[in-house]
Amino acid sequence: MQGSLPVLMGRRVLLREPREDDVVPLFEYSSDPDVTRFLAFAPPASPDDTLYFIAKCHEHREQDREYVYVIAGVADDRAMGIIGLRHIDQPMRTAQIGTWLGRAFWSTGANVEAKQLLLDFSFGPLSLHRIEARIAVDNHRSRRAFERIGGRREGLLRESFFKDGVYHDQDLFVVLTHEWRSRRQRELTGRPRQASKDGHR
Repeated sequence: MQGSLPVLMGRRVLLREPREDDVVPLFEYSSDPDVTRFLAFAPPASPDDTLYFIAKCHEHREQDREYVYVIAGVADDRAMGIIGLRHIDQPMRTAQIGTWLGRAFWSTGANVEAKQLLLDFSFGPLSLHRIEARIAVDNHRSRRAFERIGGRREGLLRESFFKDGVYHDQDLFVVLTHEWRSRRQRELTGRPRQASKDGHR
């Protein structure tokens, strides 16, 4: 994608392209081992590492490899974390979503709202069909966040995540475009999902 990513505006958070003035907060958050426990990258050793990460985000966006957004507060525009689409396959209309937030923003609703904004963008302007999330089986916080937005578990990916010399299993969660649109329509109209014949929703 040539030019900056469009700003995605929510009620409490907005998504925008990373900037150099995000280095200090992003470095601070990603230096917390609990934040990076389930992430593929190693914690940055210095702010220069975070600056390099931001530069690579811009490069990968131009190559349509990854679209990386900063999650920021609507009120102050201060960075709270990162969300992005990677492994973008336009012919297959698929991508993977990933998110991390500074510890101070856990359990605030920022994670769920950021995912909603990025999925609206993915299934709208980007015309993608399938968004996947690979979530470590021990990452209960991320599992709950993805379930809240309607993600469905499709199966177990055995020993698919390697970190600190150890292989970990991951669950594969998926959202499809028609499922997402139906869910968003119900949210807008306030109508509950219709029960099936066996009484389940």
